[in-house]
Amino acid sequence: MEKERYVLIPDKKGALWSGLFHGSALFMSGILSYEYYGQGHPSVLFYVFFFSFWLALFSGYTSVLNNCLLLTPRSLKSVTTTDKSVVLEWKNGDADEIVRKLNFQGGRTILGVWGDTIDKRRVQATIRRNSVTKDQFTTLLKELEQIRENEKSRN
Repeated sequence: MEKERYVLIPDKKGALWSGLFHGSALFMSGILSYEYYGQGHPSVLFYVFFFSFWLALFSGYTSVLNNCLLLTPRSLKSVTTTDKSVVLEWKNGDADEIVRKLNFQGGRTILGVWGDTIDKRRVQATIRRNSVTKDQFTTLLKELEQIRENEKSRN
């Protein structure tokens, strides 16, 4: 198998849907935590909804800015596959090569890729389906499966 490189592009439609989801969660948890705080003394439900507010804020930041729009320095820039490894290139200039225990899980909208580098660090990345073309996505899935099968046959 020859070396194949997939350059990711921002998924603006996915960012809109993810922003709507996280925005509504932020709004509702903010309103509910304010309501329970206004009762004179904070109850357990205040802390539950206040925690939910911050959870929605940080997961929304990660989902929209990091995974969909690819704006942060730790966003994935490209994925390169060879016959034995997967190289993940980040926007900050770093590159991680997954050579052991390659695993991936694909859903309807995202593809999670994780594994170990040569120095036994655990690396993971999330690739949005609309960040590459449909043909590239199916080719990438086939190549990841082939790399995983080659690794199993070597061991």
